[in-house]
Amino acid sequence: MAPRPRRLPRRTPRDRGREPAPGPVEGSVIRPAVPGDIATIIALRALMFEAMGTSAEAISDIDWQQDASRWLQQHLTDERVHVVVAEANGTVVSCAIGQVLDLMPSPTRTGGGGLVTNIATFPRHRRLGFTHAVPEALLGWFEEETDVEVITLNATEAGRDIYDHFGFVASTFPEMRLRLERPAEPDED
Repeated sequence: MAPRPRRLPRRTPRDRGREPAPGPVEGSVIRPAVPGDIATIIALRALMFEAMGTSAEAISDIDWQQDASRWLQQHLTDERVHVVVAEANGTVVSCAIGQVLDLMPSPTRTGGGGLVTNIATFPRHRRLGFTHAVPEALLGWFEEETDVEVITLNATEAGRDIYDHFGFVASTFPEMRLRLERPAEPDED
């Protein structure tokens, strides 16, 4: 394998631009998420699950929402996670989450991998550029601040054109899943 070209040093999380960038419409910005955005990110995540065909009963279950809120609280300051939101006139209307994965090197990749999830935009803010702006900011983070060499995501049919625009291609080997059934934790009295 040829030696990997030398990369410029990555900016530290402290150096990361925390200033909002102009968004796609007047009065909008693209920025990193803050703790006050968590409830809206969970609402957007529920919308994403709806688009993926998850049942309304499962989406309305408060347990996963509380778990997701805790996860966000723990990871908003994690340098291996980046949550981007689009804000229109002071209200979060779209989001995307990126995670750096510690992958074992392979013949075609020496660096880590990235995972993009939770790309969602509220319906009345669609077709205004937000659904392109948040992944674009997220991909900028991967490129500028990580050593990630390959980024994956799962796309709905409605989202495919957006991801094609950024250069994502269908994988030769499609993702397969196995769910391990775990016993429910006993309730504490």
